[in-house]
Amino acid sequence: MVFLDVIVNYGCRRWLHKEDYTFDEGEVSSSSKPSQYPLLGFKDRHLEDDYLEYLVVASRARIILGYVTAILLYGSELFASLWVNYDIIIWIGQLYGFMSDEQKEDFKEGRREGTFVKYFPNSTRVFLVIPCLLLLMFILGLVAVVCMYQMKRFEKHRTWIFYITPAIYLLYMAFAGFLFAYDPKVYNNFFGPVSWVLELIFVWASPLASLFFISLPALVMFELMIVFVLVFLVIVPLCNPAENLWNLVGEARDSCLIQESVPEYVYAAVEAGLLSPPPDAPPDAGKYEEMDIFRIVSPIILLCVLVVCVLVVSVIVDITNRQSFISKKIIDALTKQREKTLLQQKKEHENLIHSIFPPMVAKDLIRRQSSKSLSKVNSEIGCKSFVHKNLSHMSLGRSVAQMHHEVTILFTDIVGFTSMSQTVAPQQVMEFLHELFV
Repeated sequence: MVFLDVIVNYGCRRWLHKEDYTFDEGEVSSSSKPSQYPLLGFKDRHLEDDYLEYLVVASRARIILGYVTAILLYGSELFASLWVNYDIIIWIGQLYGFMSDEQKEDFKEGRREGTFVKYFPNSTRVFLVIPCLLLLMFILGLVAVVCMYQMKRFEKHRTWIFYITPAIYLLYMAFAGFLFAYDPKVYNNFFGPVSWVLELIFVWASPLASLFFISLPALVMFELMIVFVLVFLVIVPLCNPAENLWNLVGEARDSCLIQESVPEYVYAAVEAGLLSPPPDAPPDAGKYEEMDIFRIVSPIILLCVLVVCVLVVSVIVDITNRQSFISKKIIDALTKQREKTLLQQKKEHENLIHSIFPPMVAKDLIRRQSSKSLSKVNSEIGCKSFVHKNLSHMSLGRSVAQMHHEVTILFTDIVGFTSMSQTVAPQQVMEFLHELFV
């Protein structure tokens, strides 16, 4: 989320914002879903901001686990292997400092092509400083992420984690690509000319395996994988100081095609009938060639499969997270609508009571209904002691008899009222009583 996200969320935000979707207007159902761009998120960019805030909170454990995994993988392999040779690297730098100019030229010519010592013999300490900085960068990133989760002052800025984390991985790939460019043949004596592919997988790319744990947006993962492919499979192999590393794959294939001669004891076993004759070389030469080529390119295939798996997993996880976010928004909207409906019903119910009974009686009835509802809720959650303590307080308002001073009570009997009310309309009866008493 360093380059592409800045362009998308800031440079192109106005053009990408195509709708103002809200979950609070009108009828909200489980089928209500906002529109989305492929990899770019929601067309409502404000809703995309809310999603990022939700994601950074929901992915807290995964992000911290990813940082811890990256530190362990980097420290146990790359960092440890470099510091094992710490004394030798420092000694070479000191030795080069005591040499004359002619000896220095001879020293450079005697070094193997493509090595760091050949091109920077007086800067061997840099070869150790860079790994230390990379390890410190991961540790500081972990500390920064933990602090942003723990401190309330960063509560509104936690989405910065989606900028800090990709930036750390991009810096790692840049510095690791530089170191790898000057040390691609360190395992040639063990694994042959294509050992640089194995070194790339198990040494330089191993910290990137932590991306499986971190729930970053799909666009961020897409950006990181593009940079990884460009740095480690395009730029470094093609622009290597020693030679084009992809040419070593062809050399390894040619060397594997040299077939060894069949030992004499094999022919003896065949003549004795103990072993079937070996296949002829010409018909099976193509088969051997295919097997050797597969052994050579299989690490490259494995690396490409890993890159594709990271992208596929990130897309699936991003889709799942967005569905969870939409479901949460729908549930919140439905809950608000339900609460609003209940409040409206309660208000209408209280208005009905006030229209029927005197104010004092209406207030007492409403208070008694609220007390019964509260006692029912408390009994359901096991708060019987609370209800028992408050029974005396609730019973105070159940008596509506009151003392009124200087009150006159009038008892009247209207002669002929019954026969009149049976012969005239109800409205005329009410008008008659109103004119009589009011």
